Amino acid sequence: MKLEIVTPQRVVLTKEAEEVEVPCKLGYVGILPGHTPFFSLLGMGELWFRKGTERGSLFVNGGYMDVLPDKVTILADEVVEAGELSLRELEEQKRAQEATVQKGLKGEVSVEEFHKALETLRRLQVLLSLAKS
Repeated sequence: MKLEIVTPQRVVLTKEAEEVEVPCKLGYVGILPGHTPFFSLLGMGELWFRKGTERGSLFVNGGYMDVLPDKVTILADEVVEAGELSLRELEEQKRAQEATVQKGLKGEVSVEEFHKALETLRRLQVLLSLAKS
């Protein structure tokens, strides 16, 4: 089946795939050729795809997915490819967000700042996992 991943800025990927796993709003969805058509909101996480023994993955965050029996189209708000990631930078950012979360637990930052740090920390954990693989 054809896999196409697009952001508002560019076409990220157009590839044939035998299997795709996508983070949707309510959890991960596995897609094989011939899948029943559906439309879904994207969540945040690692999207991976496989054809034969070749496997690829990238980070997606927000957007939509359209599944047809022979095509999966991802319209993502954000896509990060593994080659764009710096492990050192991500670990520094993670430490900074963890510090903000700790301050939030002590009531030293606003509730909004605390929740933003939690969401950013969740995003960084996925990116770190992708960068390490």
